[in-house]
Amino acid sequence: MSGFFGEDIQRPKRKSVEWYTPRWIFDLLGICFDLDPASPHDMESAVPATIKYTVFDDGLKKAWFGCVWLNPPYGRDTPAWIRRFISHGHGIALVFSRTDAEWCQEIMKSCDAMLFLRGRVDFVPGIENQHKKSRSGAGTAMFAFGDDCVSAPKNLADRGILIEASR
Repeated sequence: MSGFFGEDIQRPKRKSVEWYTPRWIFDLLGICFDLDPASPHDMESAVPATIKYTVFDDGLKKAWFGCVWLNPPYGRDTPAWIRRFISHGHGIALVFSRTDAEWCQEIMKSCDAMLFLRGRVDFVPGIENQHKKSRSGAGTAMFAFGDDCVSAPKNLADRGILIEASR
């Protein structure tokens, strides 16, 4: 792209969605998952899941099964990932705490338990982001579906506010 005087102008790069959950969260949750449908393709993540789909597998379209861990790519596709997770109905999702967003309202109404973590989480940067800060730009929330998954966020209750559904 050329500017007014013919100099090259760089277009802004698209923000990367490659930020991964730190190991300490899984250590405290103390649960293993059957599937991580949004796993990194360029590094081994700390997610204790038997099967991991990467971007090359297109985890949003593939079959989901068992207990799912979901830390979805953030951006315009986040609502689709969250709605798919709600439809699956078994697992734990970790997302930005965007309580004003429609998708966040939907998951808050549907989940069996939610945990709003205090402070900001230092996420693990993907390969593209190695040189960037890893602290999230917003608060973080976990949403649990299924009896076995509801008990796991209780292990982090001292790090935020835990709310269980009264069904």
